Amino acid sequence: MPKTLKIGFDAKRLFHNHTGLGNYSRTLVRDLQRLYPQHEYHLFTPKISNHPEVLYFLNNEKFVIHTNKGKLNAYWRSRGITKDINAAQIDIYHGLSHEIPLNSDAIKAKTVVTFHDLIYEYFPEQFGLWDRYMYKRKYRYAAQNADHIVAISESTKNDMEDIYHVDPSKISVVYQSCNPAFYNTPKSSKSSERYLLYVGSLIERKSFMLIVEALASIPQDQRIRVKVVGKGGEYAQRIKERISELGLVTFFQFLDHVDNEALLSIYDNAIAMVYPSIYEGFGIPLIESLYRDTPVITTTASSLPEAAGPGAIYIEPNDKDALVKAMIDIVSDNSLRNQLANDGKTYVSARYRDTTAATGMMKVYQSMVSAL
Repeated sequence: MPKTLKIGFDAKRLFHNHTGLGNYSRTLVRDLQRLYPQHEYHLFTPKISNHPEVLYFLNNEKFVIHTNKGKLNAYWRSRGITKDINAAQIDIYHGLSHEIPLNSDAIKAKTVVTFHDLIYEYFPEQFGLWDRYMYKRKYRYAAQNADHIVAISESTKNDMEDIYHVDPSKISVVYQSCNPAFYNTPKSSKSSERYLLYVGSLIERKSFMLIVEALASIPQDQRIRVKVVGKGGEYAQRIKERISELGLVTFFQFLDHVDNEALLSIYDNAIAMVYPSIYEGFGIPLIESLYRDTPVITTTASSLPEAAGPGAIYIEPNDKDALVKAMIDIVSDNSLRNQLANDGKTYVSARYRDTTAATGMMKVYQSMVSAL
């Protein structure tokens, strides 16, 4: 194995996505460079943005940034980029979000791709026709042609095997974590508010409407407010209309966006997180919640039991009656709540740290290069 590896990344989302895949990319690449400074880190992006979250990479001479020189951005990222990867003599090229160049056979480096989920395969109706076509083309190509695949959960690994028929020996599970602020920041001052919490996009797959219907079924003297951190489009509007129909407007508070400091306080003062999603690649909000000693109600679907472990009450997807019972139990039973919080924090603390993804990923890189 070379003493120094040249590792290249598809950094489009690192520079341009402010949440989700952007956070994954920034956290992973930053921690790799911090923990393994002996290697070279090359970032390939069609263009550079300079929002605050990427200043670390722009102002750090340890990163070599490669941008598109004159080609159409979409073409460069899918094909033209291979010449730049080869010119930089990269050893490992990592597609951080489901795709690698469509002429990857021309890349001299070993290729690895991270798969977060296969949402579009399970819920195609939630994507436009063009998006479905492009996802199918790029995802399936990457799954078949990358030298190695990283899945962010065992659930995603199983999906890769079941849907794309990938040999399991080609897939490594490398867990991610949340922002270190969630486990390094002291607890916030307690407020007198009592509420349940939901953090996430308001999209159909996450089943927020089930929370609305469950709250309507809880006896009025046992109802509790729900704070919602997240936003959405048409589905979010339907949610608000249904809340109004049921006369529950005073029980829901919608917060489109809050900064990390405010979010920490919201987690710290919540009775529990309620997250009835029917499919996730991982479930970062569950980890954030458990790090803040706030237990979880979630479903048995996909990766959610992996994320929350013993820190949650589990219900079957779309089971309103079970959600009603879980909400009543977690609000009324202090000992249950404390047990879930303690067990959940112990679980996530042992599995999901800022070094989790970086150390796991470096093992993947080293195994790939040693096989040369």
